[in-house]
Amino acid sequence: MAISIFWRLILSHIGILLLSGAACFYSIMQLGALSGAARSALNTNQRMIAYQEGLTEAFLSEVRYGGNYVISHSEARYDQLLQFKREFVNYLEILKRLGHSESTSLSAIERLHDQYHELFDREVTYIRANQNYAQSRYQQERDKLVESTVGELDLLKAQLRARLQNKLEILDQAARTARKIAIATTLVVLILGILISLKVSRSMDGSMIKPAAAPVIGAPSADAGSVERTSRAERVHKRLMRQAHHLTALTESLVGPRSRRFVRSKDTTLRKGN
Repeated sequence: MAISIFWRLILSHIGILLLSGAACFYSIMQLGALSGAARSALNTNQRMIAYQEGLTEAFLSEVRYGGNYVISHSEARYDQLLQFKREFVNYLEILKRLGHSESTSLSAIERLHDQYHELFDREVTYIRANQNYAQSRYQQERDKLVESTVGELDLLKAQLRARLQNKLEILDQAARTARKIAIATTLVVLILGILISLKVSRSMDGSMIKPAAAPVIGAPSADAGSVERTSRAERVHKRLMRQAHHLTALTESLVGPRSRRFVRSKDTTLRKGN
């Protein structure tokens, strides 16, 4: 069964619209994924890097004011140390909530920080009691703990930066893929539109130049009315012509005897005169 030109146009436009809709839907999904990844990179990873830097600054401030307290035995320095210790604990709790994948590094940092304060608290006890203790040994142990803690903090920072870099690479790859698919879909829609237009145009040209079918006997034609009007006019004309001939013959039949009598009387008169 042949499909009409109208339905060909409808089906071709529906196909192009479906393909365009699929491309738009994929683009929307990819843009949503890119938006979510960018939001996660900005709200989570950047914040974690900022909290890690605050954690490092708080710990280094603890070490600095702890050393000042050991030297000066000033309670003000000790209070400042406790203040930075609270900041360190707050930053650490925030990082634990945000960074589930960095829990191992955070646990190591928390353990080393507790060991440092246990050692420092024992030293504070000796200082406040004015007792002699091996200050150099405590100093060496504290330095080792500080070095280990700073190393874990640097490792945490490297992990966070690597995680952020990984997300940025995923964003870049997804954007490139979406761009390629959008370009390919646009080209496919354009080529299909051109091909369908050419096919429909050829179909229309073929239907326009197709010869007209022979009229069927007994079927009404487009010129039936005009032919009927022409035959009717011919019949009227013939009838008028017959009536004219009839009138002419009647006139001749009435006028003929009188003209012959007039001619005869005229001939008689001429003869008498002669």
